[in-house]
Amino acid sequence: MIDQLTFDELRAYQSGQLNGPARYRVERLLLENPFYADALAGLEAMQQGTAQPTAEQLAGLRDALHERIHASANRKRLWPLWIATATAAILFMLAMAIYFIFFAPKYPPKPKAKPTNSVTSSLPAPTASWYYMS
Repeated sequence: MIDQLTFDELRAYQSGQLNGPARYRVERLLLENPFYADALAGLEAMQQGTAQPTAEQLAGLRDALHERIHASANRKRLWPLWIATATAAILFMLAMAIYFIFFAPKYPPKPKAKPTNSVTSSLPAPTASWYYMS
């Protein structure tokens, strides 16, 4: 059984177009869920043209919304978020440690020696056979 109301069902209920079982279902959902009752009241207010909320009504709605948000954000509900965050941080640190231990270069690369522009550097170094030829 689907326990959700659509806008079309609320309109049909309001205009009296629903038969017995469908009307009973809508009335039961209106009694069980205050959201649907508020939606029906808002629909009726829209059709009458008196849907302009006052500042007091807006403040009351805002307060009710903040109270509901704070009530739903309890420790039991936030606990899985902390577990996921801590797990992700530990896995990230483990991955970085594995990279630095096994894949990062061990020593910094040695700088290449710059060639000197002197004349003696282009001559070959003397070998032992050079001295014995004479």
